[in-house]
Amino acid sequence: MEPSLAEALISFVPFLLTTFIFFLFAIPISRRKGKGTGFAFWCLIPIFTPFILFYLVSLTDKSVLDRLAALEGKSS
Repeated sequence: MEPSLAEALISFVPFLLTTFIFFLFAIPISRRKGKGTGFAFWCLIPIFTPFILFYLVSLTDKSVLDRLAALEGKSS
């Protein structure tokens, strides 16, 4: 017996909920890294979510980059 369309759509709910939770997790990370909130919207595409999160986490914080630029300005 094949599942109905409603059952098929309901089976996607946990997957979409997890993707949305990762999106909410990516918003503050993208702001802290100096990327905009729009960059976090890429996490709403389920295929790109792990790659975007890995990229965001691997970036250096914006505050560290600003302090480094200030130190480089002082030494010149």
